[in-house]
Amino acid sequence: MPVAHRYRPRHPSASPIWQVLHYHWDRFRRTQSVHDDHLDQTVRAFLRCGDFRSGFTRWRCPGCEHEFLLAFTCKQRGLCAACHQRRTLTLAPHIAETVCAPVPHRHIVLTVPRLLRPVFRRDRTLITELFHAAQEVLNLWLRERTGVTNGQPGIVAAAQTFGDFLTWHPHLHLLVTAGVFRADGSFQIAPLGGWRELAELWRHAVIRRLRQHRSISATLATKLLSWTNSGFTLDAGEAPLAADDLAGRTHLAEYLIRSPFSLEKITYEPATGHIPYRSEKHWRTKRNFEVFSAHQFIEALIAQLPLKGVPMLRYYGHYSNKSRGMRRAAQRKYKATSATALSPAPRRPRICWQQLIMKVWGADPLECPLCQGRLRLIEVIEEEKDIAQVLSPLGLCHGKAQDLRQPPAHAPPWTLVDASTGELSTTVPATSPLPTTRRSKSESLAWRQYVFGEYSTDPDDDFDQCGCEAPPCYDEAPDGIDQLTLFDDGYQPDPEEGEPVFWSDAAVQDFPEDDYIQYDPADIA
Repeated sequence: MPVAHRYRPRHPSASPIWQVLHYHWDRFRRTQSVHDDHLDQTVRAFLRCGDFRSGFTRWRCPGCEHEFLLAFTCKQRGLCAACHQRRTLTLAPHIAETVCAPVPHRHIVLTVPRLLRPVFRRDRTLITELFHAAQEVLNLWLRERTGVTNGQPGIVAAAQTFGDFLTWHPHLHLLVTAGVFRADGSFQIAPLGGWRELAELWRHAVIRRLRQHRSISATLATKLLSWTNSGFTLDAGEAPLAADDLAGRTHLAEYLIRSPFSLEKITYEPATGHIPYRSEKHWRTKRNFEVFSAHQFIEALIAQLPLKGVPMLRYYGHYSNKSRGMRRAAQRKYKATSATALSPAPRRPRICWQQLIMKVWGADPLECPLCQGRLRLIEVIEEEKDIAQVLSPLGLCHGKAQDLRQPPAHAPPWTLVDASTGELSTTVPATSPLPTTRRSKSESLAWRQYVFGEYSTDPDDDFDQCGCEAPPCYDEAPDGIDQLTLFDDGYQPDPEEGEPVFWSDAAVQDFPEDDYIQYDPADIA
């Protein structure tokens, strides 16, 4: 008989991210002179996420009196993998079912050159200009391709600032309709092709907006416009998602708003303070692992956290909040005049904790493990004295939630294996494995003169204007190696250009140039 699944609560302190911040955050703040109160509050809240000493709810089975404690969570995006995943599982079905219309969609990825990435890191508010540039060029391009001058595409845009090994890599992922909506609600699909023109529009729009903000020099803008391979890339996949592919849209929406890191790829070594991070083999280092110091890792991690109040997911065109609100208002007005029953406006569904656990684990967390009865909420405990009264008999009250514990004196040994040569290394490389963002005084001055001033020489060879292509990784360790390796993990390489592509076989269609699909406006609304 198959073994029934049983929900097991997570242990936040077992997370390598939690351990790194738990042991090294205060020292990092002092040495790096971090004075961002919001960032400090974010880290502190994450360290209290899932901690019983910060409050919890009590659940009890009325049959056998078995009790279950459920700790409070931080409900943050980016830093907490568990809370971010809850947001992903809640928001993705809303995008796929409520926001998106039943029409073909495409997954488009827009990137900027490596030369411009530090510009967006220096002023992270410029990421908003990437959103505006993408919306501008997609509107212009799709209207030109379809011939509908007042047509509106539906766009769901997500900004991601991370690449492999938490490198700073600002780019956009977009879920875009494969055509435009007419004013009467009908949909006209765009003919295939035209990606080179869209890529050129994207390059010109980004450079123009950066010049308007005086973020780059006129010399650099001229060179970026003159280079054949400027680093502005576009990936649109091979075929659109079918109109009825709800699962494909949901999967793609989850990918758009995924977490910046995977806990399965990260290991923390308390004895040395090093963090091995494994992923696909990097095109520059020819390895599929990197080793960070604690301060390097924290610096790379906090760079991926979104700014306070800045949305990293936005809706444009037919999918904008204003357009959807106007359609709902028109629909309510029509139903009111026709004496039909009014339906409430669709809202983002709030999936409760129990439903999310059942979706991921396949088990009901509120089922009593002893008598299979139903656990019931009996109390919400938030006061410190009440928390201590419940946790003390259980041995779970060891001081306050923000108290730091010392890391273990020794850690299990691990071995690094270079994926390109197969050579073993039991020591951490003395130099930083990734290109550091810190430059010498002369290098920093030359770089700033080139980017922000009138510097006339070509950029250094360190900049790769053509972008990167992920080479294939090793699927198994070389012969004769039986130690723990960092690349024998079963990960599969992404397709060319390093970006996954989502489509279904049923979505592959060759649409004639003059063909378009008609939909009932009531169904789209």
